[in-house]
Amino acid sequence: MIYLITALDAEARALCDHYRLKRNGVLPYTLYTGDGVLLLVTGMGKSNAAMAVSALLGWRIPQPEDILINIGICGAPSTYRVGEALVIHQIIEGNRRYYPDILYTHPLRESPLLCIDTPQSDEAHYPVDMESSGVFQAASRFFKLHQMGYLKIVSDHFTPDTVTKEGVIHLIRSHLSTLDTLCRNLSAAHTVNSLFTHDEKGEIEAFKTHFTKSQGNLLEDALCYARLKNPSHALPLTNTPIPDSKRERSALLEDLITTLTA
Repeated sequence: MIYLITALDAEARALCDHYRLKRNGVLPYTLYTGDGVLLLVTGMGKSNAAMAVSALLGWRIPQPEDILINIGICGAPSTYRVGEALVIHQIIEGNRRYYPDILYTHPLRESPLLCIDTPQSDEAHYPVDMESSGVFQAASRFFKLHQMGYLKIVSDHFTPDTVTKEGVIHLIRSHLSTLDTLCRNLSAAHTVNSLFTHDEKGEIEAFKTHFTKSQGNLLEDALCYARLKNPSHALPLTNTPIPDSKRERSALLEDLITTLTA
């Protein structure tokens, strides 16, 4: 299943047409469903996004093969072209940082994204939106980091008053093929079964038992990245001594992830 998350009805319009989605009234949020695709419209703002995504994922709990993509418009500095599609590798909210794992191949520019509270008229250093951190916080309770993608399309250079409903529909429609490709590549890249042998999967699961669930997920993401980058390399888990103290285990994991993602 592909979970698509937008903030605006205008962002959803072209997606409904493209995937032939129909309105579903099961939730107190705007939801469309179709063959292998769910589309949720959260409304503007981080809190609305977090609540709507939590409701959706509580109603339909994701499976290991599922993916989630947050697609929508963003304001951006003039160094970004209006209409340009961006893959987001870092979401910034105040002092907090969130990092989707990009294990898939794509031809797009990767960019940080600043998640703000109100429409941005002042120049910022990065592209901005108003929902991404809320989506990430809610979705990361159900999805692993490498199962999520954030695709943003530049709508303006910090002139939000110039953005129209028709313009948003056009921007999303112009990148439907981009979204299709991203869905295919993200689905292929996150499938652990295709990356590791049966024995390797057993070794990974056994090693993860020494850590918390979130630490184990981070390790698995790093192992997927390393395998995609160097398919012939053996896993560096065999004969790795596990320290007794929690602090030493955390230090070991941090060193291991740094090595795997270097």
